[in-house]
Amino acid sequence: MRLAFPDEVHRIPVEQPERAVRELTALLGELREGTAADLEPIASEAVETAIREGAFLMAVVAPAGAAPAMLTGVVLAVPPTWDGDTAESLRDAVEDRGGPDVRETATVETGLGPAVLVQRVPGVEQARERRALTIQLQAFVPEPGSGRMLLLTLAAPTAHGWTVHQELFASLVASARPDNEDEREDEREDQPQDTVGADAPVEDQSFEAHTYRL
Repeated sequence: MRLAFPDEVHRIPVEQPERAVRELTALLGELREGTAADLEPIASEAVETAIREGAFLMAVVAPAGAAPAMLTGVVLAVPPTWDGDTAESLRDAVEDRGGPDVRETATVETGLGPAVLVQRVPGVEQARERRALTIQLQAFVPEPGSGRMLLLTLAAPTAHGWTVHQELFASLVASARPDNEDEREDEREDQPQDTVGADAPVEDQSFEAHTYRL
């Protein structure tokens, strides 16, 4: 599938770990205080976590007026058929069994069919378990006929500018379309169109395990 990444999304080459750590360290230096010696361990941990959780896509999202957030992508297995009913069933399952931090779900139309959006806000349960208290948006984006879907996770450490992140994330998800769509569409798009997930391994873990923070 293809996604339109806006300029505020800075992709990190997670398939090249050493380079990923260098680039993330440099980017963090532009976004927050601290020396390279202080930021490199943070960058290294973030890259290692993404790789360990099976992420093939990693990026820092830093729009104006919002705290920087981490965007990751994981490929999950999905039933071979996908339609509105399937999306609603997944949405219901997330609401029922997705965990106590699930606050809201929705569907959004894409060029690949309906995607399911989830907003996660940590509460008392996460604090008691000493889990990372990050606000998250997740999107389950199907790739019909492939037996897989893309799970995008956007995680931010604070709610500063969260509305900005919500709008950007929804637009990114809605931009999903097939790889083989008429190439002339690319010429009419102001934002770069990148293929994602084509060669990524399919994970069989529950979406609940895939959470990240910056």
